[in-house]
Amino acid sequence: MGGLSPALLFLMQALLLIAGPFLLWRLGGGRHIAPMVVVQILFGVALGPSLLGRLVPDLWGVLFAPAALAPLSGLALMAVVFFAFLTGLHLDPAEFRGRGGAFAAVALSSMLVPTLLGGALGWWLAGAFPGMTGRHATPGLFAAGFGICVGVTALPVLGAILREMDLLGDRVGRLALGYAAVNDALLWLLITAVLAWSTADGGDPWAVARVGLLGFAYVGATVLIVRPLLDRLLERVAPEGRMGDTAVVVTCAALLASAAVTELIGLHYILGAFIAGSAMPRRYAAAILDRLEHFATLILLPFFFTLTGLKVNLTLDDPAQWTVFALASLATLTGKMAGTALPARWTGESWPDALRLGTLMPCKGLMEVIVLTVLLEAGVLSSPCFSAMVLMAVAVTALTQPMTRLAGLWRPAGGTAAATAGGHRGGV
Repeated sequence: MGGLSPALLFLMQALLLIAGPFLLWRLGGGRHIAPMVVVQILFGVALGPSLLGRLVPDLWGVLFAPAALAPLSGLALMAVVFFAFLTGLHLDPAEFRGRGGAFAAVALSSMLVPTLLGGALGWWLAGAFPGMTGRHATPGLFAAGFGICVGVTALPVLGAILREMDLLGDRVGRLALGYAAVNDALLWLLITAVLAWSTADGGDPWAVARVGLLGFAYVGATVLIVRPLLDRLLERVAPEGRMGDTAVVVTCAALLASAAVTELIGLHYILGAFIAGSAMPRRYAAAILDRLEHFATLILLPFFFTLTGLKVNLTLDDPAQWTVFALASLATLTGKMAGTALPARWTGESWPDALRLGTLMPCKGLMEVIVLTVLLEAGVLSSPCFSAMVLMAVAVTALTQPMTRLAGLWRPAGGTAAATAGGHRGGV
């Protein structure tokens, strides 16, 4: 196989990466066990040095040698840019209005409790296992980044899980999506602060402040200037909400320009892509998703998963990696469930509904992998820590569905869980 032409090699890689995970998920029965994102991540890890590289090193060297990966890097970058943009599109600020104090309290608690728990764990790990910290990380910076990783909930993946479980029309499902949307909004604020801290001249406070102020100034300019301009422009090129070729090009140009601006500021291009998605006029969101989402998630994202999997190198005899994996998984499950279920119960939800909300929120998937990749590139996490945390993301996401089904089986005294949940149906 050493004589493969670059074109043939790329086509073989693309065929393997795009069709392989989908066929496993669709035909291999994977869709009954976990969402496709879990299968995609595991497929990427399996193609990396942890499995294929050890079982068939010669084949792995031909298909995934550093020189053979160069064409995939640009596609992987585009994949994650489009995914961040689509995540921003899924976030509708109007969803937060009129929800009341109970909704806000649970939504904030579901992010802040696991983040603080993860931050405390990260501070301890930085001292106990110094090899887990990145090349640019102080204990405080590592703790902050680690806490964010524990606190993440992935809105799009949660939506896919709820759709597969037929819970999108359920009151609990809508509440969980609302909490996840707040989690995602908080995530980008927190990751912006950590990136400013990590990239600004060795943590100099003034440099951190400068990067942060530029970032918030850009967000303000996007809301006050760019969004109205986009609204008028799309009204002209997409009459009656029809996304033709010109409208698609305008949308993609806005996306790429926004990503370039935040990269220039000193923040990550992913933040710019997310801001572009959240700035798109809401009345065009469904049409844009219809044109871009399937291509981005089914065709582009597998390339990102492959490069991520190639960075994952699990060492079976490394106790530090497995300790980080176990403790991070425990902190995620404990923090997310306690930070969601307990305040939900205190604000009036029944125990069955509160527990189902708690079991849905640990869902991470791709959003966690993106955050981990950003922190790895910023030097906050080391490669061994990155590998352990990718495995954690896969594990807790795979557990989301069975845990929620198990919580739904609980029948409190005086009625069934289903009846109790039904009594709460209606407007959120």
